[in-house]
Amino acid sequence: MVTALRAARLRGAPLILIAYLSAFPGCAEKERPPAPVMSPPRVFVVAPVLNLSGSQDFDALKVTDLVASEFLEFPNVTVVPVNLTLAELARRGKQAVETPADAVELARVLGADATIVTAVTEYSPYAPPVIGLIMQWYASSPAAIGATGEPAVSEATTVLSDETRLAPRWQVQRVYNAADEQVLEQIRSFADAREGHESPYGWRRYVRSQELYVRYATWAMIRTMLKLDKNEDTAHEPSETKS
Repeated sequence: MVTALRAARLRGAPLILIAYLSAFPGCAEKERPPAPVMSPPRVFVVAPVLNLSGSQDFDALKVTDLVASEFLEFPNVTVVPVNLTLAELARRGKQAVETPADAVELARVLGADATIVTAVTEYSPYAPPVIGLIMQWYASSPAAIGATGEPAVSEATTVLSDETRLAPRWQVQRVYNAADEQVLEQIRSFADAREGHESPYGWRRYVRSQELYVRYATWAMIRTMLKLDKNEDTAHEPSETKS
């Protein structure tokens, strides 16, 4: 009788074990969700910044480095080293991108998705600081302007010659004036996200430092362009034009 009971218990053991493992799914293998597919990073060429402001109070190549640096603050974005861009331009006998065709070809040769052309249109480092910027995105596979030959952006805001009949995919433009309360509010949020209030000046160091102020302005321009490229309708500033 004892032997028969023991055999019955052993026969029931697998059922008990299955019930136990079902109650604790972590103890048994379970299906893992598929790993998310990461899209390849977008690669940008940052062309030397153009000075259309008439001011000599800033170094255009330094601003170029700042634009490239701020692109890297965004996820899934990479930038061709600025020195490689300058070397390729020098090989062509140029110091800057002069036409839309230059921008498109530069992106193609350097294996990038687009060339970013930035121009400073207004600049004053004195309190309250002011900087005006135009930023254009020239895709390596651009679209032609169209049969009329009209530029995609107004003549007043076109940075490069339109003689090649190529239009920027995106263009954003804005003047950032630190006397504007809305700009100050945006700078405060930007500073908090970057480093909080570690400086004795707190968020106001981004207004007192020319470099930090330029960083904020270029970051805001880049953010808007990337939002536009994702077809997000939430990009209300800076003012923007789609080609």
